Amino acid sequence: MSENQIGEFLAALRKSKGYTQQEVAERLGVSNKTVSSWETGASCPDISVIPVIAELYEVTCDEILRGRRLSSDGEERGGAAKRDRALRHILRRQRTNLATVCCISGGLTACGVILTLLVGYAALESLIGFFVGTIFLVASVLTCAVAVQRIRLSLGDECLCEEAERLSASLGRALLWVSCANVAAFAFILPHVFAPVHTGLTFGLSWIGVQLICGAVGLLVALLAGIPIELHYRKKSISRAVAETSPSADAVRSRAISANALARWRYSRILLAIILPVFIIEGVAIWLGVSASSTEIVWPAGTYTFIDADALSDLGGPFSDGEYSLVYEEQPQDKSETGRYEVRYLFKNFPERWEDYYLTEHTADGTIVTIYKYRYEATIDGVAEIYEFYAYNPEWQGGITEIVAEARTYQDEDGATFVSVIVRLDIAPTLKEQRDVEELVFRADVLGWSGFAVGMVGVIYLAVAIPLTVRGERAFRKKISA
Repeated sequence: MSENQIGEFLAALRKSKGYTQQEVAERLGVSNKTVSSWETGASCPDISVIPVIAELYEVTCDEILRGRRLSSDGEERGGAAKRDRALRHILRRQRTNLATVCCISGGLTACGVILTLLVGYAALESLIGFFVGTIFLVASVLTCAVAVQRIRLSLGDECLCEEAERLSASLGRALLWVSCANVAAFAFILPHVFAPVHTGLTFGLSWIGVQLICGAVGLLVALLAGIPIELHYRKKSISRAVAETSPSADAVRSRAISANALARWRYSRILLAIILPVFIIEGVAIWLGVSASSTEIVWPAGTYTFIDADALSDLGGPFSDGEYSLVYEEQPQDKSETGRYEVRYLFKNFPERWEDYYLTEHTADGTIVTIYKYRYEATIDGVAEIYEFYAYNPEWQGGITEIVAEARTYQDEDGATFVSVIVRLDIAPTLKEQRDVEELVFRADVLGWSGFAVGMVGVIYLAVAIPLTVRGERAFRKKISA
């Protein structure tokens, strides 16, 4: 069959429908010059476009290839069979093209992430790595969007058969998942923006963990925003499909509507009612656990202090300027005994700023403050002497774990000899330091147990919600199939 005969047949069909070349070009997704070249015989339509032209002019593919109408039933049935075979071939080729495009887009996304990690962690240029990775991610989305649009144009809006409807649904899902994957990848590399210039992020579990959390949040946000858009587009696409009179086309359309309704139900129940709450609950649990583990708890180490024995009983803290009276003083059993003994004083007005540094007890008569008296032994010229001092200094209230005393002999300018007792004190952390650490320990315990409790709430919620959702989906399937 000559191309001129095919062109004349196409021109006659266009005129019988009352279409202009521009209108036909817009419907087929080509230029009006292409349509003109077909009708003049300068070129022949591509094999992938012939089924679409046949649907537009309501003829068979065989009739277009023959350049004339087929009148006999046998020829019509043969043309319909050829059209179906050509359509199935086109659909198989388009599915292959879609799979290829998805692989290319996935490769671009992976390259963007890998290049960002290499430049950010290895070359210490996180900001440059971020921009390089973003270019690949944008290219991935654009590649998939352009390819999907071209396949949609080749299919048109017609819901012709089961295979065409499946391919149309696959196009929307492919674009959705590619977009969501790239949004998640973008969120994953986003922390590199905040790295110091020419320094980069420190490679380790901490920053990798932050990136993984950002990627998970980005994926969830993309799904929450992208799924409703894809479902809305699918609904419009189904409604735009040409209303065919055949029972098979009606069945295909009915199944597509049911599948879209089921997808909407799953979005509202699974993603919004299960995944999102569990994600938030477990995120709070992880944050509480990280806060508990990152609480820095350091017990202050004991300090060694060398001091002259005569200065040990110098007043300090509230004793240097407050009014107080002796209430109780513990005494040793004998004069040679050494150790620590309680001494209590009564303050009429104890300064509030010293509350954390001393052991205090508030009574009707005032504030009772407990300090300690220490007795220690020092050997001078071979003779053991017992010394004692009162621990008025606030730094000594936490406890003195060890006292070591030694006598040292000095001579003054006149040659007179005198002995000075030097004392070394091993001082435990002060009361305030102990209370601060105990508060940190308590806070870390509260955060840790709170995180565990919140995490268990999420697990219990998930265990209860999944069976309810499965049962609800079964009931919804029965409802839409009735």
